[in-house]
Amino acid sequence: MTMILKKSNKSLQNSLNDMLLDLDEDNTITNSAYIQARAKLNWTAFREYFDLSVNSFYSDGDFSKFKGFRLLAVDGSIVILPNSLDIKQEFNPTIAKCQIKEYEKEVIQARVSCLYDVINNIVIDASINNKINSKDNTLKAYGERALAFKHLEYCTKEDLVIFDRGYPSYELFAKYSKKSNFICRVKKTSFKGAKALFNPHSEHKDIIVDITAPKAIKSSLKKSKLPTKMKIRFIQVILDNATVEVLATNVLKHNILEYNDFKELYAKRWGIESYYNLIKNRLSLENFTGKSALSIKQDFYSTLFLTNFEALLTYELNQELKEKKSDNRYEQKINKAVSFNLIKMKLFDLLYKDTPLDTTLQKIEKLLIQNTIAIRPNRKTKARLDKERQKSTIANNSINHLKRKKKNVGN
Repeated sequence: MTMILKKSNKSLQNSLNDMLLDLDEDNTITNSAYIQARAKLNWTAFREYFDLSVNSFYSDGDFSKFKGFRLLAVDGSIVILPNSLDIKQEFNPTIAKCQIKEYEKEVIQARVSCLYDVINNIVIDASINNKINSKDNTLKAYGERALAFKHLEYCTKEDLVIFDRGYPSYELFAKYSKKSNFICRVKKTSFKGAKALFNPHSEHKDIIVDITAPKAIKSSLKKSKLPTKMKIRFIQVILDNATVEVLATNVLKHNILEYNDFKELYAKRWGIESYYNLIKNRLSLENFTGKSALSIKQDFYSTLFLTNFEALLTYELNQELKEKKSDNRYEQKINKAVSFNLIKMKLFDLLYKDTPLDTTLQKIEKLLIQNTIAIRPNRKTKARLDKERQKSTIANNSINHLKRKKKNVGN
């Protein structure tokens, strides 16, 4: 299990040899033996590790909130999987089209969806799967909204869940209002009662509107004991670049969330975008270590466990750095490049060796405190982006190829 959690970029045999050296074992393990043993390990074991990390973080109730709410965000993403028969049978093959017919190829994809605590950097729930199309028994990717409904099991009335504009619907509003609280960016054509707010010169900036369920879903809502009419609060938010956005929420009372809170709240949704960048780029999620559907799920939940473990390890250290007075111009935080590297290096010590856990953790924490980075608020990136645009397209493509090139993996 630890081999999968470490997800080394080395060849499989070199990784196995390193593991044996770490454990001071005289035995040898071949690639074939490892692959056969891995096939007997259910991916649910990694899901249990992941769930344990979530429960451990929230068990003492000591975590950061926004005006009493645990601030969550939901978003989805597409990941590219290895092209093998076993994976093709469980996930979604699609054709990557090209103007030149001969260059078209089949690509296997899966939709990922996460429920993410954007303040505490903890993934609370996540899925990677496809569903069977009942009409023709073919594979079909879940829609993001359908996956968002599944996350509801992990939400409470003490949560405030943020959605982007691909999610709003009467059904989503009704289901989330029953169990939790939400903020959702809406499109101009979504709700007639909120259309006037898209005008930057609108007389009203914060209104409560009665909305009614579409006829097509009224019967199903009644069966689920959900309302067919409800009140929704719509808020106009003008971004720094003068773009007008309209947000919808079921938090109707102004003394709980004020008008001026919403711009800051919606900006915090960016945390889940940064999280996908973390797992796809820094932790190379799409560089899977096996060519079976089982190995895909093992890798997926082991990566999420690793990010939660890192958040657990660094939470108090970051809080101390935040409160600590320093000669530095900017507030400091733990460098994730250092923290993930240390965790992977010391994973065997943390999980298997007889060395006291506190001793290992103290060593790691000491190194983390010595390797911090500055938080630069409102950092401007225009100059950097302009520089990136000037780079050669050929060079970019070459770098991208090397970055995404898959290493040799087992089945």
